[in-house]
Amino acid sequence: MRHVFQKGIGLIEIVIAIFVISVSLFAVIQLSVFALKATADRNDKAKAVVFAQEGMEAVRNIRDGSWTNNIATLTFGATYYLTVSGSQWALTQTNPGALDGKFTRTIMIANVSRDINSNIVSAGGTDDASTKKVTVTVSWSTPAKSVQLVAYLMNILKN
Repeated sequence: MRHVFQKGIGLIEIVIAIFVISVSLFAVIQLSVFALKATADRNDKAKAVVFAQEGMEAVRNIRDGSWTNNIATLTFGATYYLTVSGSQWALTQTNPGALDGKFTRTIMIANVSRDINSNIVSAGGTDDASTKKVTVTVSWSTPAKSVQLVAYLMNILKN
């Protein structure tokens, strides 16, 4: 009788060991999945920042080409997208599609107002025809994630 009881204890020990190993493996797998997702999210955000910086540089390049023809003629407050026309950047209101298969880059250019001391103000003041506020937004994923860069663009070349 004692021998049968010892066999039963051995079986319970094996079941408990299998349970502990299973729980441990499940935890390791979940941690690995979490780490991979965090790495992918970080990589997506890094790509989005690069696309946003590229967008800001492209708008500066467009400005340098001709403020009068390329910036002053835009509808301020409208959404624009970057395209390449020939070998030059261009702004269009037609969405050219996703960047890298998943990112959407939009550009908004807004008027800038200044007070009597020439300080930029958010309300009131007088529109400054030689300064515009540029907002480049890159969005991706579901649920939506985004990166946004904001800068003031000035007609530094007086062109």
